[in-house]
Amino acid sequence: MIKLGTVSRLREDALRIVFPLAIIMSTTITWAGDVNNPANDSLLAMSAQRQADILGKIAGEGCKGKTAFYQGTMKDIPQPKGDRRPQLPVPPANENDTFWNVMCKNGRSYSIEVHPDGSNNVVECGTVKMFHLGECFKKF
Repeated sequence: MIKLGTVSRLREDALRIVFPLAIIMSTTITWAGDVNNPANDSLLAMSAQRQADILGKIAGEGCKGKTAFYQGTMKDIPQPKGDRRPQLPVPPANENDTFWNVMCKNGRSYSIEVHPDGSNNVVECGTVKMFHLGECFKKF
C-alpha cells in the first residue's frame, strides 16, 4: 500500500524528469515542424497507438482509432496561384494549423485539422478527395 505522501513524492520525482523532457521535445518539434502549435506538439509526443486513440475520439462517429498519420502543416500545402478549387465550409486556416489522418477500426477514415488552441475541424477522407483538396495518408 502506498501512503498519500509517497504518491506526492512520486509525482514530484516524475515531474522532475518529464518536465525537462517535455521542454526539449516541444522545442525540437517546433524546429522540425516550424509551427507554433502546442496541441500538435502534444500529439507528436504520444505513442502511435495513443495518437490513433485520441484522433478517433476527436473524429467521433464511433471511430476507434486504428492508425494515425501526420500529414504536415498548413505551410507545407502547395498553394498554386489562382487556385479556384472548391473550399470546404470551415473557418479560415492558420499557418500554424497541422493535419492528421486517422483510420478507424470500422474502415472509415478522417482528416483532422488541429489548431494551436486545441480546437479542430474534422472531414471524412472521402470528402477531402471529392473536393480535390488532397489525399489522406499522404504527406503534403
